[in-house]
Amino acid sequence: MIKKRIYTILEVKERELIGKILFAIKMSNLGYSVVIGKKSSLYAYQKYLKSGIYYFKGMGKKNIRPMKNLINNGHKIVGFDEEGMVAHEVSLIPNRINKDCMKMVDFFFTVGGVQQKNTLKVYPQFKNKIFQIGNPRFDIMKKNNNNFYLEEINEIKKKYGKFVLIATQLTLLNNHLIKDILKFFEKKKNTQDSVHFFKTIYEFENSVEKKWKKFLNYFPKKYSDIKILIKPHPVENRKYWVNLIKKIGCKNLILASDKYSTNSYLIASELNVGSNCHTSLESYLAGKPSINLRAKNKDSIYVSKLIRAVSSKDILRIEQLDRIVRDWFHKKIKFTKKIPKKDELLLNNNVKNIHKESYYFFEKKIKSIKILPKNKKDKYTNFISFMYFRYLRKLKNFYYSFNLRKEEYDFYKKKFSGLTLNEVNQNVEKFSNALNYNFKNFSVKELYPGCFSIEKKS
Repeated sequence: MIKKRIYTILEVKERELIGKILFAIKMSNLGYSVVIGKKSSLYAYQKYLKSGIYYFKGMGKKNIRPMKNLINNGHKIVGFDEEGMVAHEVSLIPNRINKDCMKMVDFFFTVGGVQQKNTLKVYPQFKNKIFQIGNPRFDIMKKNNNNFYLEEINEIKKKYGKFVLIATQLTLLNNHLIKDILKFFEKKKNTQDSVHFFKTIYEFENSVEKKWKKFLNYFPKKYSDIKILIKPHPVENRKYWVNLIKKIGCKNLILASDKYSTNSYLIASELNVGSNCHTSLESYLAGKPSINLRAKNKDSIYVSKLIRAVSSKDILRIEQLDRIVRDWFHKKIKFTKKIPKKDELLLNNNVKNIHKESYYFFEKKIKSIKILPKNKKDKYTNFISFMYFRYLRKLKNFYYSFNLRKEEYDFYKKKFSGLTLNEVNQNVEKFSNALNYNFKNFSVKELYPGCFSIEKKS
């Protein structure tokens, strides 16, 4: 039987890889061939890859040309907005979801009903293309899947003991690459419509940063027996936190090692503290308590009502954070989150894959897509061709290492540090063990440098 091919694009490895591998395993169980790869790799070999469906994670203007090229090379396209759970206001949609991109995709998938409803307000003419599927990254935190992290969780507990995790998200204020982020976006013509949104985020992060600093400058000194781990967002500048922690000078205030994933830290922690961060929802799905620290009393357009609803505690002042954390450790006053009916409705309306996994909804739609193959199979996948392609890639990487500014090069390395066949194999095997699948039933190959196929053996 000929397997339909799906191409799923990676951009930020730490945040996306494990969810995409889980998605690939579940889809391969349904008879699909799934190829995972960095965006540049999946674009580079599109002429040789078997005709299939490219699963885009963004729908902004910059995707118009890549989409046109893919269509010209015999591929189909479905779209998604990775930040659709939060950035779904009607005013933001024309910039985040480009009209020309909407014309080219067979389907545009939303995280949930709120995003779908708002997208339809902007693009009612595309009502037959817009459907909810949820987000694969939320599936990995569900109890039937998160055993994948068990080994890392045990290592973290052994290394750090009991701790509070603060997952920061100062992605504009403390961006690794761009020092003056507002000026950067103001110069970009294709982001003019949403500069006000970036300013709103920037102001939000300014308020939150002040609260983090105030809390961290006294709490670790006051309670030396309570360990706090800081886990910055992948695009943040770690040096900022290294310098701040060094300045505070408390042994119980620690910058979390990059060796382990954020999800593993979430599950291993006593409780998670964030501010308008997806980690609150991920904590809820994993059955872990979380605290959401609000920036201001009045919520801005950037603030997610859903994140506030699913957080175990929703607070405004650091004095509240002090009391809650202190009481957790010293008085054993613990808590979980059982959300009321109205918040459960809010959750189900914002995220489709709460009760079923996203691949289920995805597959129901894409199975109807008809592919008229330009390539019936992958071309030039022999050993000599592979070595030739790998040599060319090394030359390109060498060129970019000299022609990009050091900050840019480091930033892109931070977003995607590389991916090997061995790493993909290990992750597929770990999921197979966690889900009680037979790993030997899966075939994992590197078709071209950086393009990894996952299939169920026939």
